[in-house]
Amino acid sequence: MSSSDDPPYFCAQMFLPSELAEEGIRKAIEKNPGNELLSPGMPIPAASDIIPAFDMGPSGPGYRAPALALFVGKRWKNGQTLRVRFLDLGTPYIRSKVKQYANVWSEYANIYFKFVDSGYANIRVTFNPKGGSWSYVGTDAEVKSQDEPTMNFGWFNDNTPEESFSRTVTHEFGHAIGCVHEHSQPKAEIQWNKEFIYNHYAGVGWDRDTVDFNIFSRYTTEEVESTEFDSTSIMQYPIYPGFTTNGFVLLPNTRLSQKDKEFIRKMYPMNSSIPSPFTAVSGTAARNLEVGTFNTISAQRGQSTSSLSRNTKGRLAIINFSNHYDDAPELVMGLNLLNFENSQKLRILPSVGTVRSRQAMLNLKSWNNATQDASGLSWLLLPPGNKEFQWGTFTTKQARTEEAISFSNQYSSDPRVLVFFTTLDIDKSANCCIDTYPSEVTTRGFKLNIETWSNTKLLECGVSWVALPAGEDIASGTFNTDDIRASDNLRPNTRGKVAFRAGFTKPPKSLFLALNMLNMEKDTETRIRLYASNITKDEMDWHIDSWGNTTLYAAAATFIAIGS
Repeated sequence: MSSSDDPPYFCAQMFLPSELAEEGIRKAIEKNPGNELLSPGMPIPAASDIIPAFDMGPSGPGYRAPALALFVGKRWKNGQTLRVRFLDLGTPYIRSKVKQYANVWSEYANIYFKFVDSGYANIRVTFNPKGGSWSYVGTDAEVKSQDEPTMNFGWFNDNTPEESFSRTVTHEFGHAIGCVHEHSQPKAEIQWNKEFIYNHYAGVGWDRDTVDFNIFSRYTTEEVESTEFDSTSIMQYPIYPGFTTNGFVLLPNTRLSQKDKEFIRKMYPMNSSIPSPFTAVSGTAARNLEVGTFNTISAQRGQSTSSLSRNTKGRLAIINFSNHYDDAPELVMGLNLLNFENSQKLRILPSVGTVRSRQAMLNLKSWNNATQDASGLSWLLLPPGNKEFQWGTFTTKQARTEEAISFSNQYSSDPRVLVFFTTLDIDKSANCCIDTYPSEVTTRGFKLNIETWSNTKLLECGVSWVALPAGEDIASGTFNTDDIRASDNLRPNTRGKVAFRAGFTKPPKSLFLALNMLNMEKDTETRIRLYASNITKDEMDWHIDSWGNTTLYAAAATFIAIGS
């Protein structure tokens, strides 16, 4: 296609319908646990109408506040060989060209394709001339049934030019392994001639919403840490004469660009696996700590409500430890994800069930008229016999509490004390304004403070605290949206930076994040999420995001980074 008058060859990124969004999330995490990252680092779109977060892709037309809003990547497991099967046989020549150009990605990335004639297939290809060319993105393909296509090539025949095979097959298999369109990134400042493009794509049956989503929708700078726009990317749409108001034109790209190669190497690195953001470390007392996360979406189905009462909504899951302990370790938990509909109550209660030497059972539930779509927590494991790291919990129903906490073992110097929410039960008929923090820290103890304001109707608040000895290989502290913006300067995504002061020689391998302050409007949804990105040995970027109709005036969180 060399001009706007040529046959309308086009590509569409396919997303799951809303009713399959939760299954898409489950499949993404099942196929690659690394998709559930606190530190997403690549522009991979989320499932269906799940609102994208940092590096997760653009919001499509008609997107709404979803019933489930956990942000996940769509990568396959690093090093995986994906099985590919043709549902329409096509000609031997066409099939050979698909195989040839699909495997171009494997020259630069640790991801591979095996073409099979029968049996299970991750990717299923058709050649429907009425459908254009399209592909589902990454692990979304696993949600479709085995007799349904996940990729289509709409104009191939035995006379198709070689460059069209190269351009189209490489592009669609880029989607299949998790890549998105280049022109959707925030630095793609393209001056589109929208009416011209609407008319052009009407010829292939695209309405305005479809054009908006596939052509005009872009990431925001809050959503991605973008590089410069790569006009030579294989994932870039061609831009033909008349498509822009300033005469900007891009001919179709037929091969991977240098930046494509660098990106896909990062996405699927050779000779290594994608590291989990939560890995146990060993050596000093600090390095014997383990950190992880749990959320109600990644909980296995079939375990969700079997042992819970009828009016209780929760999820049970077994977590596995990296190490085997002679005795049961201790677990400290803090909330890092809240996703509630506009219900009368904000009610969330995590609990630890049986703890064994290598695993534990966690439960995260709400009750009565609290409508929980998803919630999540961070957990910190303290090994048995530990005396350096002390912790505890405290619960109150009072609007203002100052509780004296005494350490079981006295420290030689003042420790660092961190506090964060574990349980919340708040009536949403008034604003949700609650804060917890330590004060008057000494070698023997401290005062734990829980405060509400603005007529908040607190039914119950539970917090956990951790005391960290000075000098250990740990960076810790808090961050607050007030550090970046005023509470009346509302925005869904707030991002800041904190410096580590622990003298790390490498980026920390374990990161614990938990909420310690909320200031939200009454009678709205409660949707808030914590995560970090761009983690180096010196600093990290923190993110506090909200979505839907949540009115988040301010929020704050605690972090604990454990060195390697």
